[in-house]
Amino acid sequence: MKSNVGFAVAVLALAFFIRFESRQQHPLLEVRFFRNARFSAATASIGIAFFCLFGFTFLVTQYFQFVRGYDPLSSGIHTLPFAVGAGVTAPIAARVALRWGTTRVVATGLFFMSIGFFIMSRVDADTAFWGPVIIAMLIMACGLSLVTSPSTEAVMGSLPREKAGVGSAVNDLSREVGGVLGVAVTGSVFLSLYSPRLIELFGKVQGLLPALPEGVAEQARESVGAAYAIGQQSPEVVRPQVLSAVSESFMHGFGAASLFVSAMALVGSIAALRFLPARAAATADLITAEA
Repeated sequence: MKSNVGFAVAVLALAFFIRFESRQQHPLLEVRFFRNARFSAATASIGIAFFCLFGFTFLVTQYFQFVRGYDPLSSGIHTLPFAVGAGVTAPIAARVALRWGTTRVVATGLFFMSIGFFIMSRVDADTAFWGPVIIAMLIMACGLSLVTSPSTEAVMGSLPREKAGVGSAVNDLSREVGGVLGVAVTGSVFLSLYSPRLIELFGKVQGLLPALPEGVAEQARESVGAAYAIGQQSPEVVRPQVLSAVSESFMHGFGAASLFVSAMALVGSIAALRFLPARAAATADLITAEA
């Protein structure tokens, strides 16, 4: 109920903001810029890419720490291939976009991200890092760079030079909003599957649920870290079963959440092919259109 009210308030606030800004002589955000297909589609592509990336990152760090047993430093080191892949691809992406057009490059980038997320949806607790995991991360990283560099150029190039500050702000905002929504929505998808499976598997461990202090089972449902802590503190005779239940429940939710972001990236790829123009309009035409 509270979440529904929150969404309703957010929609009303957004509608009021758009109406207010559209009536100002010197608005903070010129909402009419979103009538430009290149500007709006590029902004949406960045938002979708970071929606998927942040939602996945939120879960994969827990996968490394709780399922694979890495410490926080080691977990961070194991994500370095992503940074390397993105760093190598980013300069190439800008040049490729100049030759082949923004549409193809951005759509390909989102498609690559979709493939990477799909590969991760198939991993389990024992999947080799130097195999499917690192391959998936490199594919995602390359895809992200193919999206961000050309899309940022499209956003900035769609506006008159004097509006460059607005374009930069919208570009950053799309990343932040996409990331926040990605963590919230993907986390909800994960939790909706992790929690029921955990309680189901806990129930199969003889005498575990009645032996847990009041409220502890609920904490385990809401927090993977709490669930693993319970497993570590369980009696030695049932500890392997409890930890196995937590790991299996996590992977159940993780696989579904990875499939979800894979589907989101694929939808974004198709949308980019359909709505994102390959080239920018002439500056003079843009200014006239927005006047």
